[in-house]
Amino acid sequence: MFSQCNITNSCSTSTDFSMREITGCWVSREGAPAIRIYRNISRKGGGIRLCITYNNPQVVCDCTVYNVFGLHYIELYERIAITYDREQEVLHLFAFGEYVRQEN
Repeated sequence: MFSQCNITNSCSTSTDFSMREITGCWVSREGAPAIRIYRNISRKGGGIRLCITYNNPQVVCDCTVYNVFGLHYIELYERIAITYDREQEVLHLFAFGEYVRQEN
């Protein structure tokens, strides 16, 4: 379930992306739980949130996506880094593996 990528070898993904680029529903290639990234419109400044679902539609975790000095991450028991490959439309969560956009 865990990916072989790490911070030093990020499998050619990038940390230089807009938070709005990654919004949407994502499914794992490796059997990890599905995720949904959305813009939080209930707060004045907005913000991006990430929901992890194990049994659809049961949401296990709904946490904020942080962007500090160009590094994107969530806090879920530990800091989990997020990278994104625009060319292949692949999102990478370092604790869960690779995700692709869910088709409608």
